[in-house]
Amino acid sequence: MAESRVRAISFAAWLALVVTGGAFLATGVSRPEVSTLLWLLNVALWVVVIATTSLITVPAPSGSRLSLGIGAAVAASVLLDDGIALGASVAIALAISWLIQTRFTIGARRGDGNHLAEALAMMLYAAAYTYVLGLATMVPVLDASWSVLTAVGVAGVAWFALRAVVHAFVGLERSDLAGRYLWLLAIQDWAVVLSMFAAGALFGLARPVMGFWALAVAVLPYAFAHMAFERYSSTKVTYGQTIRALAQIPEVAELAPLGHSERTADLAVAIAQEMGLSPPDVTELEYAALMHDVGRITLNEPAILRAGFTDEDIARWGAQIIAEAPYLEKVSEFVRLQHRPYRSPGIEFDPDIPMTSKIIKVASAYDQAQIESGLSPVESLEKIHQGSAYEFDPQVAASLRRVLVYRGVLAS
Repeated sequence: MAESRVRAISFAAWLALVVTGGAFLATGVSRPEVSTLLWLLNVALWVVVIATTSLITVPAPSGSRLSLGIGAAVAASVLLDDGIALGASVAIALAISWLIQTRFTIGARRGDGNHLAEALAMMLYAAAYTYVLGLATMVPVLDASWSVLTAVGVAGVAWFALRAVVHAFVGLERSDLAGRYLWLLAIQDWAVVLSMFAAGALFGLARPVMGFWALAVAVLPYAFAHMAFERYSSTKVTYGQTIRALAQIPEVAELAPLGHSERTADLAVAIAQEMGLSPPDVTELEYAALMHDVGRITLNEPAILRAGFTDEDIARWGAQIIAEAPYLEKVSEFVRLQHRPYRSPGIEFDPDIPMTSKIIKVASAYDQAQIESGLSPVESLEKIHQGSAYEFDPQVAASLRRVLVYRGVLAS
């Protein structure tokens, strides 16, 4: 039902783009002071450029892919010097690229929510740029270039903010994702956005002076940035795969239940997203949950088995192993504290235990209750609630229940 609503809203937005583009075209060609043929050729050129670049995407830190169309739209806004032509070019180009990606499966498909956010944000950029430029030109201390940069900067902030808001609004159709998490996820992409805006503005400002050499001046620096973003995305994926492989060592050695680390990480991430943790914290939580049992590899030592050990000993040994990688220092601390009770008698909560460790503790205990004790989902959740006086954080336990209801494991 939620997906169908998003699709209906997206179709309405696409139809609005077509109507808006047509209205801008009609307005533009009806002006007596405008050379109709030249005006239409300019619009057609930028429609092709923006629509084509909208099919090209770059990976962003949020995990999504951003369209390069906004970079072309920035260049168009600087070079066209006509708000009506800019509006027509952007609206028609977005409608065409949207149709291509959703109907003909050409280009990088990013989903209705992404198309909706991109369309609304880019139309806002065109309107904000035209309005702010008009105001900036009336400021005596600003010359033409600074007026353009001011308009690009203000309109760019409006574009970025609206895109993040629309992403968060669309994502709220999923009750297991907190609005705070969705918002923070969207604003993570600022570095990629800044590089695209800089390239578009640079080309727009340099084109009248340098001709088509401006294309090389603007595109080459961005190309290096694009490769860096691709490399970062690839490295992040490889890093995650490596951690997953290492996390399976205790399971392969039959020192931990098979698949326990993956299930714990999956549930812990869902709880963290539902509670609204920041995306970097969620990533570190996932790594910690995957490796929370890595200390069990020390149980192959006969001396340790004879001396005895506790769950906190295992967590401490695992943290020592993980801390050998400097990048995972925070992750090791989360693992070290995962078995501590969330509070002790006489205090409301232990401020030294991060929420990440509390989430791992609940997710791991829930999975162990089913796998090792053979309890049903309801019985496993009840066991967590029974331990909420001191052992498990009640907020995390409540979030676990909401996640299980959303996944259909429990009845609402």
